[in-house]
Amino acid sequence: MAVVFHWPPSELWELELSDLMIWHKKAKERTAQEYNND
Repeated sequence: MAVVFHWPPSELWELELSDLMIWHKKAKERTAQEYNND
């Protein structure tokens, strides 16, 4: 997620588990879109 959204790792440590799961899903969706557009 840090790579996909350009966040420093310290930002991830501040998130609750439920928020991590939401952002993980968004990162997977964004990555899938980038690969599908190539």
